[in-house]
Amino acid sequence: MVDEALRKVFLCGVSTRQAGPALAGMLDEAVSAATVSTVAKVLDESVAQWHRRSLIDHYQYLILDGVSVRLRLVGKVQRRVVLCVHGTTTQGKGELIDFLLAKNESQESWKSLLEELWKRGLRGAGLKLIVTDGNAGLVRALSEVWPRAAHQRCWVHKLRNLQSRLKASQRECLQEAKLLYQAQNEQEAIARFRKWKRRWQKSAPRAVHCLESDLEELFSIFRLPPAQRRRLRTTNVIERLFVEVRRRIRTMCAFTTRDSCERILYSVFYRMNQYWDKHPLKPFTQNS
Repeated sequence: MVDEALRKVFLCGVSTRQAGPALAGMLDEAVSAATVSTVAKVLDESVAQWHRRSLIDHYQYLILDGVSVRLRLVGKVQRRVVLCVHGTTTQGKGELIDFLLAKNESQESWKSLLEELWKRGLRGAGLKLIVTDGNAGLVRALSEVWPRAAHQRCWVHKLRNLQSRLKASQRECLQEAKLLYQAQNEQEAIARFRKWKRRWQKSAPRAVHCLESDLEELFSIFRLPPAQRRRLRTTNVIERLFVEVRRRIRTMCAFTTRDSCERILYSVFYRMNQYWDKHPLKPFTQNS
């Protein structure tokens, strides 16, 4: 009973240091952080099973992104990237499908994760769109695993790229660029782009080129019903998850092991998946 309670508390987002005091009222004696940590390791098998589980090929949209974490490896703190794949099913349910701790966001790292998902059942038969931040290695990996799926570039990341190519006095250029994805359809968006380009071509050529070079991928959302576009024009769904991950780890200098990192990530994603399972998005259901 105590072990099960500790596991549930951990999955609800309580740290190993806080789990003992949180359960003090129901236990006869205090539970040390070391004891809680030992019990938490029981989650390791749950994490391993989750990584190995078979997948149903019922995803219509995928959003992919990575978040940086710090691990203490071979005596020093090193950066690692958590590669994440979020899906929306034909029933309108969101799901963090899986993640992978990798050294970087290279094509090889992403491809290893995507191919594993493909082997476990995510063949992409019903995929309508995949959203990314534009990472070149990820885009190349996608072209090898799901070459027929449409690709949407994240507008938030693109606008950051645009801003870095503008002077402080050219803020209006950035604001006008935001009007492109607010168009009613692709034809209107193209017309708005041409007008924007004519205005800024001479004074901000680098910004114009930055946007124009990825225009096709930025306008992929216009293939979708209007009610779905806002959610799929950015990678914000995963970014919000990363906020929760950072909240859980902000008191840590670094994870002491890969297993401890995997447990924390799993606990965050498990809790969000439970919520999403009970709150499907009506605009994304098959019958909407």
